[in-house]
Amino acid sequence: MPVEIVEAIGDQREWGDREWFPPGAQLAICLSGGKERLADLTDDELLQVVVAARRQTSWAQARELAAIGELTQRRVRDEDDGDPDYRVLSARESVAEEVAAALTVTGNAATTLVHLAERLTGPLAATGDALSAGRIDLAKARVIVDTADGLPDQAVGDVEVVALAKASEQTTGQLRRRVRRIAQRLAPEAVEERKRQAVRSRRLELFDTPVGTADLALCDLPAEDAHAIYNKITAAARGLKADGDTRALHCIRADLATQLLHGHQLPNAIRTPVVQPTSDPPADLPSSAIGDIGSPAGEDLGVSGLAAMVDRRLGHVRGRVRPADLPAAIARAAQRVRDELASARDAACHGHDDEWDGRSGYRPPAALRREVLARYPTCVFPTCNQPSHRCDLDHTVPWRPGITCRCNLAPLCRRHHRLKQTPGWHLHHLWPGLLLWVTPSGAWYIVRPDRQ
Repeated sequence: MPVEIVEAIGDQREWGDREWFPPGAQLAICLSGGKERLADLTDDELLQVVVAARRQTSWAQARELAAIGELTQRRVRDEDDGDPDYRVLSARESVAEEVAAALTVTGNAATTLVHLAERLTGPLAATGDALSAGRIDLAKARVIVDTADGLPDQAVGDVEVVALAKASEQTTGQLRRRVRRIAQRLAPEAVEERKRQAVRSRRLELFDTPVGTADLALCDLPAEDAHAIYNKITAAARGLKADGDTRALHCIRADLATQLLHGHQLPNAIRTPVVQPTSDPPADLPSSAIGDIGSPAGEDLGVSGLAAMVDRRLGHVRGRVRPADLPAAIARAAQRVRDELASARDAACHGHDDEWDGRSGYRPPAALRREVLARYPTCVFPTCNQPSHRCDLDHTVPWRPGITCRCNLAPLCRRHHRLKQTPGWHLHHLWPGLLLWVTPSGAWYIVRPDRQ
């Protein structure tokens, strides 16, 4: 084989442009092969294999549920045609036992599969199609099914449409919060009735763990009771911590709960619970600072347009560099975008009528802290659900040269605070509230202030 052909093949990316290769038989062939083939792939290609394998798994799970759904329909039709006998199992119960035996799973797990199959091949067929196409995984499909259960037919369809619009971009926690709000708005009475039914089945459950310990859980308590219990124990734990207790806070909480259930009294070290951040939205940025991507309506449209522009810029870079050079090229491009926006960002950030200049000290004033926490309900890592009031208020560019201002502050949980400082990772604060993560493999994730 000529040398030039060998070189061309050697430079070709095996997984290039396959990010949305449809799942099915052809993708299965692409994923086949021994583990040794993975050693020749770049970091970016390995992540594409991960995504493709998950997409193929979703397709296989959709196929599994479709088969269960078809079997259930046959059994139900046979039952409807005959005279059901109360002394025997119903058609659905019988199918669940068949599935349990075939898959070697518990009856409860099989019943859940039958329920999912009926919903995803029936009223939530669009969600089943999204699972089959690999746009969502089974966990997200379950979130949509669980939220839609018990809702009126019209509300079910509306919830599904809105949920699927962003489901592929959200974690299960983010999706769950979003569809809950939608369901509450569309069918508040049905949601409240479902909640009352769940509370009637409240219980204390015990689970053994693989390491020989056990988990004890109070399930389906009214939300206000659960939060009150947690906040009270947390306040006591923080008090003990402030008095010099060397245990980790989560260990103190667990030990206090154990003592209380054993009949001991709370210690006198209870402190006032942590104040929740205000839910008031941050003030709009001046439209003049946003330029031609902004609008008089305020910050959101400008930030959305800016995010799209950044995504296009980085995508253009990705298509023009060699795989081995991708991480460094993306990191440089992200830094260039940040530098280009510096003047407009400073004008937008410091255009507010306040006296804080961002250089007066390390700790932000209370009003600025509330604004930053209100902008983000959770840690700003794309898949993190840690509430922002439990996070560190991090300076994206470390204090001095970084300043304490709305364009350099964001909540990071301790784990992702450490991740940000890990070699190969980069976090850029492109605009007040708009952040860009770049990974060691050259992938990028844009986090906007409207993330839900």
